Amino acid sequence: MFQYSKEKKYLIISIIAILLDGVITYFIPSYYHDINYLYPMLTVSLIPFLYNSSIKNYYKDIFILGMVYDLIYSSFFLFNSLIFLLLSKINIKFLKIMKNNLFAYLILVIIDIALYDLILFFMVSISNHNFIINEYVYKISRSMLLNLIVSLIYYQVLKKKNYLSRNS
Repeated sequence: MFQYSKEKKYLIISIIAILLDGVITYFIPSYYHDINYLYPMLTVSLIPFLYNSSIKNYYKDIFILGMVYDLIYSSFFLFNSLIFLLLSKINIKFLKIMKNNLFAYLILVIIDIALYDLILFFMVSISNHNFIINEYVYKISRSMLLNLIVSLIYYQVLKKKNYLSRNS
């Protein structure tokens, strides 16, 4: 399925992230007394960390990850796949400009979550004709704590070599 034949930890972490997204969402309601800071977007947070030396394989893997995410959590086939692909293209461009370090990856996680939610809120506003910026900001602010903590774990487990400094 994935191009991670050399590094199976990428596949294992991808599966765990997808499963934990559902488990955390199921066991911790999204708006539990307006104090929930554990809104998981673990799969979206994982996107910047999956790059492993081949841009072509990275795009394939991200697309497949989006398809699996769609099959489990969405009724729109290929919707998340396309969003994940867009995010991965932005990540590659960003990492080519920035130094490949923890700070860059944490910024990408914030950008990916904000863009992912912006796209979702935009799609909802098309059907409902109302985009409530307060709900958008609330959801993003509530999802950052958990996802940035998990991103620190991703970074440690999937320590990045400087792949993007070479020609891919």
